[in-house]
Amino acid sequence: MQADKNELTFAFGEATTTVVVRPGLIAEIGLRLDNLPDEQPAQCVLVSDAHVASIYGETAASSFGGGGIPIARFLIDPGEASKSFENAGRIYRFLAEHGIGRDGVIVALGGGVVSDLTGFVAATWMRGIRWAIVPTTLEAQIDAAIGGKTAINIPGAKNLVGAFHHPSMVLIDPDTLATLSDRDFRAGLAESVKHAAVFSPEFFAWHEQNAEAILARDPAVVSELIERNVCIKADMVARDPFERTGERMLLNFGHTIGHAIEQACEFRLRHGECVALGMVAAGHISVELGLLDKKQLNRLEAMLHRLELSPSLGAPVRAAAVIEAMGKDKKKRGANHTFVLLEDLGRPAVRSDVPESAIRDWLSGISGIQF
Repeated sequence: MQADKNELTFAFGEATTTVVVRPGLIAEIGLRLDNLPDEQPAQCVLVSDAHVASIYGETAASSFGGGGIPIARFLIDPGEASKSFENAGRIYRFLAEHGIGRDGVIVALGGGVVSDLTGFVAATWMRGIRWAIVPTTLEAQIDAAIGGKTAINIPGAKNLVGAFHHPSMVLIDPDTLATLSDRDFRAGLAESVKHAAVFSPEFFAWHEQNAEAILARDPAVVSELIERNVCIKADMVARDPFERTGERMLLNFGHTIGHAIEQACEFRLRHGECVALGMVAAGHISVELGLLDKKQLNRLEAMLHRLELSPSLGAPVRAAAVIEAMGKDKKKRGANHTFVLLEDLGRPAVRSDVPESAIRDWLSGISGIQF
């Protein structure tokens, strides 16, 4: 297949990922997989959740009708709870029953939960087979689908069990965003604001100029948003494909407290909503430590407000539960919490000297946090 103008190829260490951004790709999955590098897959397993499958499952499965790749389908329940050892085991048994070997391919059709779980299975089945992602949420399209991070959860901790396994192909169909709720669409925008705040003042200004068009889901603006995020994320991942140099840690801006809130509220809030809270927290801590000018924090908070990313906790959350969840963060070194902070928009700083008092001070100002 001839590459079109919306097709990009990224090298992540020895791995190569082709990313295509174009409306209508759901109907082309089978045809695209026919043209994977190395060899055509002998078999394909399509993994999705029940909600996404009810909307796109038939179109995705029908896309294999004109090719020579046999397809089997596996469904999980929607929601973070599906990223479990139990579901990974169910998929392993399914792969064994269908005789999926190293010449097979697994396709994740859905959001970040589906891609995390599917990628983990692909990374560990026969010590690693090829996989592809067809992300159907904005958060997955601009963040989770790029970079090869795969994981499952264990009780009380998120993403501690996982592997790096870069997908061979990512097919991003912006048309899938039409079926997202406003809340889920807005939650995905948090990752775009994160990329802009950490890596590109110009892209941050673009958000300020286009906030209303973004919320209105203007097709041209949303496509540009997706493509720019993919390039920012891929550029950083290419510098540190397996998190060995520390550069990739910068992508965790907003995630230290964000993940902890997500865990403490038992996933009642969306991931992006928690990241938005985490970015505000990191911004306030940056100001308190004398790193960031208050005017830039005001810009960050104003941007999140314009994109309607000022979520309420909805129900009381214990501060102790947030602090406890932070203790299980993958970035923690010894007794210190590692934070990605800001010296300016586009100038991140990694610090491991953030006092717990600064974290508690910020939490005390959040309505719904209980001490």
